[in-house]
Amino acid sequence: MNKINKWITIYLLITYISIQFINSYAASSYYEDGLIKTIKIHKTGNDLSDPIIELGSSESITLTFDDLSDNPIAYSYTLIHCSSNWEESKIIKSDYMEGFETNSINDYQNSYSTTVPYTHYKLQIPNNDVKIKLSGNYIIKVFDTNNYENIAFEQRFMVVENILPLNASIRQPIDSESRLTSQQIELTVTTSPLNISNPYTDLTIVALQNGQPQGSFFGIKPTFIKSNEIAYSSPDNLIFNGVNEFRSFNINSIRFISSGIQSIDLVGGTYNVLLLPSENNRKQKYSSSEDINGRCKINLERSEQSDIEADYIWVYFTLPYYDQLPEKEVFVYGELTDWQLTSQSKMNYNYQRSAYELRLQLKQGYYNYRYVVKDIKTGEIDPAFFEGNHFETENDYLILAYYKCVGLRYERLVGIKKLNSRSSI
Repeated sequence: MNKINKWITIYLLITYISIQFINSYAASSYYEDGLIKTIKIHKTGNDLSDPIIELGSSESITLTFDDLSDNPIAYSYTLIHCSSNWEESKIIKSDYMEGFETNSINDYQNSYSTTVPYTHYKLQIPNNDVKIKLSGNYIIKVFDTNNYENIAFEQRFMVVENILPLNASIRQPIDSESRLTSQQIELTVTTSPLNISNPYTDLTIVALQNGQPQGSFFGIKPTFIKSNEIAYSSPDNLIFNGVNEFRSFNINSIRFISSGIQSIDLVGGTYNVLLLPSENNRKQKYSSSEDINGRCKINLERSEQSDIEADYIWVYFTLPYYDQLPEKEVFVYGELTDWQLTSQSKMNYNYQRSAYELRLQLKQGYYNYRYVVKDIKTGEIDPAFFEGNHFETENDYLILAYYKCVGLRYERLVGIKKLNSRSSI
């Protein structure tokens, strides 16, 4: 890069910094100040897996996060059992957990040789302090040990009794309008292991695409019932937008410019990565590409301790568009924004450059993301406006079956089914 281009890049970075700021997140003041970063929750041993473990097994859930504050505090946690729609169950803690109600997070390390210092925290559930007694949905609530009302953040995981067989496949929808853009799940549930007297009230089915809450199906009603089998498929049910393969970039090294990156600069003692301007994929033909379905993988090149040696970098997203969308908001979406549409992930429109822009402080690694559009009035989310919509897209699906019979005070998670569109279509 010649001197003129380098100064232009630095000018753009400084301009971005002047118009961007760390926005608030409703969870806590620590998140509002941008001090809690890179929250990841998954089954232990696979940081790209869904946070689901089997009841009574040796499996565990791993939660990790970083605290970027100058004086990191002590954190504690508690577990909350929830219904299928993530409302707190009407049971006491001793019903679903064995051990203390609140416990400290004692596994933490300071970062090593990074431009941005941080403390890395790690927690596994279950552990010597907490054992889980019931299946279902759980929330880990992390808070300031010295101030229980100061909630840092919450994360979800699930514990399953895998006793109810779920038979599912993915196909193209029959409807001509969605045949080329969508993917449909065909689902039947075998009820013989459980005495399900009323499938409409006893059983709740949830279907998720790529583990994300956006565009999920909840409380799907049966379409056909016979003695030991329930069908949930119909021509207009369980149809998901195929959308497109996720966009990606790799910042595991600051020594080389990888695909999708325009420049890497050290400004004010902090590394800044300017991504190449994104293309509008809405009207483009489908093109297959490898991705990790919206997730991120923390990784520092040539390091065996990426958790504490990977640095934090400001990453700048640019989405050219001829004018600001009326009554719409545009967000960067994926695990890098905790699968949420918040003020932190909302892009600002720059009229001088005719582009949406956002900067995010991210830990070194490989990231997937996409752009989604939200209607301000209706709250409707459009994931295909900038991405396109294709039935050929590779997507992961997760189906969950919850059971609550008369007299039971909580919902059991009694069945899961994982499937992939690429192997089904």
